[in-house]
Amino acid sequence: MKRFVLFNILYILCFCLNAQELDVHKIELTDIVLISTISEYIKETKTFDSLFNHVGYVKVHVRGLNNYNKEKEIFRIYYITDSSFPLEKNDQDKSYPDYYTYIDDKLVLIYNDLNKELFKYTFSSSSKKKLRKLMDPFLSPKITPKYLPKNKKERDFIKDFREQYVRFRHTELIIIKGENPIVIKNVH
Repeated sequence: MKRFVLFNILYILCFCLNAQELDVHKIELTDIVLISTISEYIKETKTFDSLFNHVGYVKVHVRGLNNYNKEKEIFRIYYITDSSFPLEKNDQDKSYPDYYTYIDDKLVLIYNDLNKELFKYTFSSSSKKKLRKLMDPFLSPKITPKYLPKNKKERDFIKDFREQYVRFRHTELIIIKGENPIVIKNVH
């Protein structure tokens, strides 16, 4: 009987932990090297593609530690890209960032890839909706009704359509203890 009760308690705890919903939080970055690298990335992208002045945002993935290099102690690896793709209501939770901030008036979404590998969690609907609303000014405008097709099936399919742009470039920032950071640009 005790085993049955203990099993039920453990089952309920696991179920409750798995069902918790989190919010996407706004943060202030304190890593000066990361901030300056993101700022430089934004400036370079704006000169490379003037469309980025008003369409697009930055994505930063925290990739964690590199244990292959035993001679040097690597603190963090960041993977920096830009995007103009909207997050949709039905997107999976792994598509949503853990945090967001603003650098040089650009939205920066921060994904902690270590968390997503270790834990399964969901973001609350209100948090997802808030983030989609924050992204709206950084996306291209939705298609206007006058340009929608007459056919109802086609119209329903593209009513939320936006032009989306892809740039095949990114920057990697590797921070090593006791040395200058390594910045690898435009890795394809």
